[in-house]
Amino acid sequence: MALRRRLRTLLTGLSLAALTAGAAQAQNAGADRRLDRIERDLKTVQSIVLQAQATGQPVVVRPEGADPAVTALQSRVDDLEMTLQRINGEIETVARDVGQARRDATAAEEARRGEMRALTERLARLESMVAAYTGAADASDPSLAPSPLLSGNPASDATARAQAQDTGVLGGGARPPPPPPPPPAAQTPAQAFAAARDLFTSGQHAAAADAFQDFISRNPNNARTAEAYYWLGESFYAQRGYQNATAAYASALRDRPTTNWAPQAMVRLAQSLTQSGQGSQACAALAEFDRRYAARANANLKSNADAVRKRAACS
Repeated sequence: MALRRRLRTLLTGLSLAALTAGAAQAQNAGADRRLDRIERDLKTVQSIVLQAQATGQPVVVRPEGADPAVTALQSRVDDLEMTLQRINGEIETVARDVGQARRDATAAEEARRGEMRALTERLARLESMVAAYTGAADASDPSLAPSPLLSGNPASDATARAQAQDTGVLGGGARPPPPPPPPPAAQTPAQAFAAARDLFTSGQHAAAADAFQDFISRNPNNARTAEAYYWLGESFYAQRGYQNATAAYASALRDRPTTNWAPQAMVRLAQSLTQSGQGSQACAALAEFDRRYAARANANLKSNADAVRKRAACS
């Protein structure tokens, strides 16, 4: 029995010794790992210190891992860079759009000026034609020629009439014709315009043309002078005086292109040009009608414009 107890004691001691040895080995292995890590950290620190000494920069030791503040700041910087890139892109797009708009506006202005020059040249040609026709008509009408007995001086003319009466030049000794009736009372521009319109409405187109021409010559700067040109054109058109009507309509549109009667005047201008054998110019007038007035013109006026376009063979 004593031998068994001794054996047990021996075995227990051996076991304790083995356990102690294993624990010591485990502790030694952990210590080795810590030493290896410390050695690596020391080498890293040594490398940083040597690099700082070489560059002259101070050594800053930071904890292992990313700094949250630095990470947040880097994220904000990234966001700002993306926003800046987007704004730069939008600025470039707006700059391109503005440049294109300026180019379009310049082209439109040049086109408008070209149209104005063309219309001005056409108007000058038409006015010269009207002046030529008017001069030819005056030359061909003997009643418009001055009397050979009259000099233009009132005193001399009175003496000449008396001598003509005595010598029988005025109708073989007959008494001279009675003096002309006194001129009518002066009218205001509004009254003169209304009187001319009444003549046109009553069908007295020749008299209306004379009345509107008188209104225009007496009131060149009146607010209704442009409209008087329009009604002058209507008076000539009613008498089939298409060339004179063309000049009148062109003058009306030159001065007041946006009035309520302007669409009708533009179509009438095209009709007068067509009747005068100027089909290409009539098509140009219809194109101007489409650009300026077609959107607000009534159906009847559009139908008239289409009829003129067909007659002028506009493309």
